[in-house]
Amino acid sequence: MTRNAELRGFAVASGLLGFAVALAVAPPSGVALYVVAILSLWAGARWGIADHPFPDFGAANRVTYARGVGVAIVASLIPAALDDTGRIVLAVAAGLLIAVDGIDGWLARRDGNASAFGARFDMEVDSALMLVLAIIAARLDGAWLILLGLPRYVFVLAAYLWPFLAAPLPHSERRRIVCVLQGFGLVAAIYPWDDASQAALAALIALLLSFAVDVIWLWRHAPSREMESGFAPLLGLARSIAIYWLVPGRAAKLDGFYRRWLGPGKLGFDIGAHAGNRTASWRRLGAAVVAVEPQPVFADFLRRLFAGDNAVKLERVALGAADGELILRISDRHPTVTSGAADFVAQAASAPGYENVAWNRSVTVPMTTLDALIARHGRPDFVKIDVEGAEAQVLAGLSQPLPALSFEYAWATKGAALACIARLENYRFNRSIGESLVFAGDWIDAAAMRAFLETLTPTDPSGDIYAELAEHPDVRQ
Repeated sequence: MTRNAELRGFAVASGLLGFAVALAVAPPSGVALYVVAILSLWAGARWGIADHPFPDFGAANRVTYARGVGVAIVASLIPAALDDTGRIVLAVAAGLLIAVDGIDGWLARRDGNASAFGARFDMEVDSALMLVLAIIAARLDGAWLILLGLPRYVFVLAAYLWPFLAAPLPHSERRRIVCVLQGFGLVAAIYPWDDASQAALAALIALLLSFAVDVIWLWRHAPSREMESGFAPLLGLARSIAIYWLVPGRAAKLDGFYRRWLGPGKLGFDIGAHAGNRTASWRRLGAAVVAVEPQPVFADFLRRLFAGDNAVKLERVALGAADGELILRISDRHPTVTSGAADFVAQAASAPGYENVAWNRSVTVPMTTLDALIARHGRPDFVKIDVEGAEAQVLAGLSQPLPALSFEYAWATKGAALACIARLENYRFNRSIGESLVFAGDWIDAAAMRAFLETLTPTDPSGDIYAELAEHPDVRQ
């Protein structure tokens, strides 16, 4: 199908929906506006016939048109106060509109005049019906039911932002079955039935999972140039937000854990701030924060997230041993492993757990030092360093002792962690596993922490090492 045909088919049915909803918002006192709606639908369909390769409009498109008229009539009931009898009548009418959906396709195949326009016209009339029913159901039984009518429109709009979503999908009976479930889930929600919400919820889950399957398929088969510039960075951002913000109880655990070092009047450096959950925790504790994040998508997110909070200073830079520039190797689909350490990327590529990770592009970002940040913002009470194998490079730009800091450890970054320990001989150490935010044991000295790191194997979990100044602080030059 040509893009022009897609636009014509979408415009015809979407124009129907818009006009029908307008009628519903301001119901006419007579039949004049309904006549206008029906004639507008007919005119739009005749305009769309420019992409119809047959001389006659065809029986199939006439059936689709008739169903479109039915959608307009159903849409006029959006503001109506329906009693149980009205709900039953509407549910039966909607069920009939859904049940006859397959007739137009059967007619097109029988008459040998199936067309791209006809398929699109049918699809968009179906979508319009689902949205109208969802609006009515939401008015009757809960706003969440509107979700049953939105996915198709969200998908179409998203395709204009990320063109790979407009690519053709392979045939799937799953979609046909899910569409039927969607329709009858809405019919169940409109019918005065005690268990309607469970049926509608089941239909919604099936619908969302079906769209997710299709999006993932399109994502995996999209040209890499489209992935790099549009959808993948935002999907990676959404993934990180889900990981770091949506876990129940995570915020309270962060606050309780970092209260040891940060509070009112304190300053924290969040180096590798990523999705900002630690910066947010430190602000809840009353501390000022310098959030350091060189990844463009995440830096933009942090700027919006903490806009108007003067106690959060965003530094869109990488940190290293000297001022300059750094090549940042980005994994759009797994942005948590984006790194400025080439040796880490090379080693992690063959490490367990990284099988599906691809560092698909690079950007050059400005680089400064930890000393320079301290000169600009003051000496921090706590520094979190999470830069995927470049932790030692960050500490190489530090020439003064800090009260407390943390850095990541993993088998793939063992060398970087050992180099950090070597610069912090007079500190004491502890660690937490993964995102547990619980100390794994007692505080130990540098030698004991080195011994632990030497035992790491590729299958051992990663975590964070915490360092506090001992009695005689010293940072080795």
